Amino acid sequence: MGQFGVMIGQLVGFLIMLMVGYGCVRLRFYGKVALDGMCSLLLNVLIPVLVFSNAVDGTNRAQLFANRGVMLLTAIMYGLLILAFAIVARLLRLHGSRSHIFQASLIFGNAGFIGIPLVMALFAHEGAIYVALMSLVDQALLWTYGVWLCEPVSDHEHLAPHRTNPFASLRDDLLNLAKRFVNPAFIGVMIALALILLGIRVPELILKPLHTIGGMATPMSLIYLGGLFALTRWWGVLKRYELYVGLVTKMIAFPLGFYALLTALAAVCPWLPVTHDMILMMTVIAGLPTMTTIAMFTGRKNNMPDYAVGFVLVSTLFSLVSLTIVSAVVF
Repeated sequence: MGQFGVMIGQLVGFLIMLMVGYGCVRLRFYGKVALDGMCSLLLNVLIPVLVFSNAVDGTNRAQLFANRGVMLLTAIMYGLLILAFAIVARLLRLHGSRSHIFQASLIFGNAGFIGIPLVMALFAHEGAIYVALMSLVDQALLWTYGVWLCEPVSDHEHLAPHRTNPFASLRDDLLNLAKRFVNPAFIGVMIALALILLGIRVPELILKPLHTIGGMATPMSLIYLGGLFALTRWWGVLKRYELYVGLVTKMIAFPLGFYALLTALAAVCPWLPVTHDMILMMTVIAGLPTMTTIAMFTGRKNNMPDYAVGFVLVSTLFSLVSLTIVSAVVF
């Protein structure tokens, strides 16, 4: 029950922060304008600094290559999640922004604010390097594919007229894809990777304040979400049938199936750079609740933010049960 205790401690702290944010908005200490400022600060400064400082802290080239299996497993996990929930969304007959945000909410787990504390607590020796390598893949996909999924899309986009110039269409698509890579978090990941590969160590004098700044991301994001709960009609998601199908699939069925697949793969291919601890860590990551950044992405575009916030809140509460079930099976 050690993992259960760790999760309870994290969720109690998160609940308190959510309540503070909710109370501040209800008491009118601040409102929508302040929340928009928090969102901008989180997306452009705090989260990128958090990712960068965690990635470069104590990580060298030898550790990077010795534990490269984490990056492989993270890529496999996201590939399967993207495929699985594209199929689930189609089977549930979801369309437009509702389909995209449903997929984003279940593909991207809260690795930053729940996953990192859990991994560090469960794997004291290798936790830091696991987090750094996982973040490289996780953040690269979140800030590209995740951003794209959270952009507004018409429910009838398939009825839109086709462009007469296919080369212009391809050019525009490539430019839009390139623009998604130009964001603070992805740039931070790439700089961190370059520094590690070049063997350049960030001095502790610089790293310490970066950790302090990045450490603000978790409480501020939860205070922001608490305020967003007060301003959005998030409870409408409880009437959506896809919520229940998605949560059970993502947070119980998928991690257990993923664990069985990785265990079998490691047995059949012993030459893979994968350890049992890596498999356990990725199983926990696979079952995490919705990433809070998804709600921020939809909020800044005013693209069904109540739907995304509802997924964040309900999945976080559900994780108390789902992570207990998963932990009881795999640990």
